Amino acid sequence: MNAFAPRRSTETQISGAITLGWRIAVLYSLRAGELPSSPPDNMLPMRRSLPAAERLALELRAAAGDADRLGIGLQQAELDELLQLAVRSPQSDENEAEFHARIRAWHIHLQTMLWADHEATGKAYELGSFLSDTSNRVVRGLRGIDDPRGHVTRELRCVFEPQRVERIKRLLDDLQAKIDPAAVRIVKEHLDAWQAAVGDRTPRTTTRAGLEPLDSQVVTWFQLVTGDKEPEAFIGHDDRTQVRGTMISRMAGSYRRGWPGVVAFVAIAAAAVLFVPTLLDGKDAPRVIAFLTPLAGAVGFKVTSIGLTVRKSLDARAELLWNTALVEVISAKTLRVDDVLEPVLARRRHLTLPAARSHGDASARHMRAPHRLRV
Repeated sequence: MNAFAPRRSTETQISGAITLGWRIAVLYSLRAGELPSSPPDNMLPMRRSLPAAERLALELRAAAGDADRLGIGLQQAELDELLQLAVRSPQSDENEAEFHARIRAWHIHLQTMLWADHEATGKAYELGSFLSDTSNRVVRGLRGIDDPRGHVTRELRCVFEPQRVERIKRLLDDLQAKIDPAAVRIVKEHLDAWQAAVGDRTPRTTTRAGLEPLDSQVVTWFQLVTGDKEPEAFIGHDDRTQVRGTMISRMAGSYRRGWPGVVAFVAIAAAAVLFVPTLLDGKDAPRVIAFLTPLAGAVGFKVTSIGLTVRKSLDARAELLWNTALVEVISAKTLRVDDVLEPVLARRRHLTLPAARSHGDASARHMRAPHRLRV
């Protein structure tokens, strides 16, 4: 069983840098033509239903606020200029291109400043950008394309190609001392599952709505690594019962394999120290005790500490098994790959059905044919 580092919340600076990288990537990916042109009737518009100019301004101010909290905010004049570009962006392709060029330049500046200030915050910013673009790049495959299915399939395979997945996992490993290790494990397991699935499966649909589960998946990753939601918040009462059952099963199996020898050794050492005097005559007992007591102490088994040592060991192992079972259940519960991609079995059944039918027809004809007697 792999070691499991102590659980902890994501450090504030790291969470802020991940969030900033995420927001800049979202801001850069937005296109005015894909956003609502007017608010809904008789309803106050929420973030996703805001008209293009207002939505871009909202995302820009949110990113600027995150940068301020990291100590690398924009000057007021710079922010005002970017806000004006955001408002004008929906008016023409040239304005939109200028706005995105400025966001790209700001991104490079932020990345440079964060890496120069503290390498961990630079990596955290990069992680946030990578996670956001996992969805952004696939959505981009729907834009003005005659064959959206082919482009979306290719983009999925690109964002989950081995080199890119390995880069994200390396960032997670580098930041593991500053992020909840349970969150790190869940995201890494999800990345492996997605990478394995996109190799031979295709999207269920090629509509924007059909890619919502991918958006939900990357948002889950973002919430986990930033600490916006604790891993336990993703499961309910029934799932927690499953975690306990998995932990108890593994604990029983683990103790059956490894603990009998330890328990026997502890029992023998304790018995030797406690009961040898009653088994030997008064002449030999002092010599035996004089020999066994330093030996027991040398291996850490003082009479008064045996119970405490065993209890601490059991507590530590129980925590390890609980965390491992928790990650397993949450990972399975929050994985959305089957909501995006066609099931493997259905595709195989579809491909093999004609052959199976032909084989069945031939078998039926063979069964119906009269047998000729050999003469």
